Amino acid sequence: MSERLARLLEKLNEQADLLDRLLSSRLDYKYKSIERLVLETGRGFTNRKLTSHKGKKRVCYENCFKAIMFNDDYYYCEGYFIYDDINIAIAHAWLIDKEDNVIDITLEDDLAGAVYFGVVFNREFVLDMGKKLKYYGILDSDHMLEHEFKRNGFPEGAVINISE
Repeated sequence: MSERLARLLEKLNEQADLLDRLLSSRLDYKYKSIERLVLETGRGFTNRKLTSHKGKKRVCYENCFKAIMFNDDYYYCEGYFIYDDINIAIAHAWLIDKEDNVIDITLEDDLAGAVYFGVVFNREFVLDMGKKLKYYGILDSDHMLEHEFKRNGFPEGAVINISE
């Protein structure tokens, strides 16, 4: 595991541990936080492939949702990223190509040391969620589903592993 990915996992675990302690007596969910859910169901991505195709700034969920609508060469992924100049895990969406490279169509290409940890979602699941909720973003929409993901995890088939 790379040093940068280890730093991201350390930050994610700190955030999840804090939320676990704060919410342990109030929630009987399987996962107390989205961070914990991602830590237990996601994986790391360290290979970032630069792309000339860029979406609008600050709308990563929309950019990635629209990208998979018209291009089945990519997989939709949500989770967290970190880079050398910051020391906090930031919620984000990105694409994964068939070779398991991160294709980040929202962030600048010059972010030194960017690494990602997240969940790769089934294309149909992402499109169905967008249609159902009329909202971009899977993890951030959990509250709209009465915390279904934190209560029970993701539905069967929603998460895929493209590296197998």
